[in-house]
Amino acid sequence: MPIVDAPPVPPPPAPPAATLQMALPVAVSQLDVAFTAEKVTVADGPQMGMVGLHALRPVAGNWWLGPSVFGAVSGDRGGFFGWGLSAAYRWRHGDWSAEAGLFAGGGGGSPGWVGGGLMLRPSLAVARDFGPLRLGLGVAQLRFPSGTVNARQPFATLGWTGDALFGPPGGGPPEATAAWGDRAWPTETAATFGQYRLRHGSARRDGTGSGPPLRVAGFVVRRDVPGRVAGWQPYGLLGAAGSLSAEYAGYAELLGGLGLRYTPASASAWTLQAEAAVGSGGAGTALDTAGGALQKISLGLSWQASRQLAVAAQAGIVDSRGRFKAHEARFELAWRGWDVVPGAPRGLPGPDAALAWQTWAAGASWAHYTQMPRDAGGAAGLGLVVLKLEREIGPQWRLVGAAGIAASGAAGGYAAGHLGLGWLAGTPQGGGWRFGAEATLGAAGGGAVRVGDGLFGQVQGVARYAFTPAWSLQADAGWMRTRQGGMSTPFVGLGSVVTFSRLQAP
Repeated sequence: MPIVDAPPVPPPPAPPAATLQMALPVAVSQLDVAFTAEKVTVADGPQMGMVGLHALRPVAGNWWLGPSVFGAVSGDRGGFFGWGLSAAYRWRHGDWSAEAGLFAGGGGGSPGWVGGGLMLRPSLAVARDFGPLRLGLGVAQLRFPSGTVNARQPFATLGWTGDALFGPPGGGPPEATAAWGDRAWPTETAATFGQYRLRHGSARRDGTGSGPPLRVAGFVVRRDVPGRVAGWQPYGLLGAAGSLSAEYAGYAELLGGLGLRYTPASASAWTLQAEAAVGSGGAGTALDTAGGALQKISLGLSWQASRQLAVAAQAGIVDSRGRFKAHEARFELAWRGWDVVPGAPRGLPGPDAALAWQTWAAGASWAHYTQMPRDAGGAAGLGLVVLKLEREIGPQWRLVGAAGIAASGAAGGYAAGHLGLGWLAGTPQGGGWRFGAEATLGAAGGGAVRVGDGLFGQVQGVARYAFTPAWSLQADAGWMRTRQGGMSTPFVGLGSVVTFSRLQAP
């Protein structure tokens, strides 16, 4: 991730953690990130290897809550994804823990075995801590109530528990910026636009078609990690993308990996990048990734246009175990900043701008779209589980990102991701009602829903009622329209929103 290195600055002496937590009204809480792996029996095919990524925070006592995402990596169900919310109750005894959990959300690909897409996964697990790491085994039941899957299988889990710093919705105290200033890590969030040029003609499961390029749009988040490798700065990355090509409607990917960047001292605005990533991707019957496992390597060059903005171009190779093998070309528009990480090593170079409390909001909702045209005819309604993230960029303005997946309406596997701007009247401190609007652009597809090339726009009115400064209910009403495919439909939604603040540098 190309961020111009700042000269090392001697860190100020830090008070003990106990003193910080007593003196500053900010929450230094735990964050639990875990991977799970299991094999699911699908009635009309081989077992599907499925991995999950979970990010949970404690909410009350032994209760944990947070988002989860699942993807296929083996079998013949490449393109299967599922996401939603997970809740867990965890008992601890020394280094051992036992956990009962429940995931609820949507999932699927093109095959009809997921029905409307509602996905449930109760689980039981036992684990042992090894420092910040946790290894465990458990049993889970994967169920699609309107589909044909009701499977019970063992799973393995690898987790990591660390610290996360959160403040109240209006921001924490100014003293915290000095106390945590040397724990800030460079972070980059980029919008991506790319094209895959197929290396072996058609990449469809049936081997037919001319194999036109696959166009995708998405995002990637990068964060530096401590250390240097022969002058190169290492970083971690997590990215997702969806199809903008009608021939591969519904294609989606989720990848994580590592990268290295090098900024020459004589040309500090330019940076070389090298990345390697693995993950899950596919488009059901439209694109053959076999079991869904993807591998990608790429090289790139970026130019820092300002302290916060950068543009980059990358080229690489993506591979799967199926017919999908391609050369990739990608353009990125990136926003750079710094995130405070309480567990970071001390003595990192300080941020090149002052730290400040930034307001964020996370939400989960149910949305009903009334007229969704199908490839086979008709235009029945469709219900989506939607996860949403907002960052405030002014008293009323915010950046908005959302991902929805079908959970009712006989179109399991339909998914949509979109980014844009939102506006809310009033101030969070005022409580009560706030009204506003949102406008977003995104990509959608899957579930035999007719979306053309997948590009769509959405506008909506928002009514948000704050019961507390940190928790609100939100109602939405709006309109979605695709560029191709003839979809134009009203929708309504209802969800819960949690507001908090993060200590960051823009």
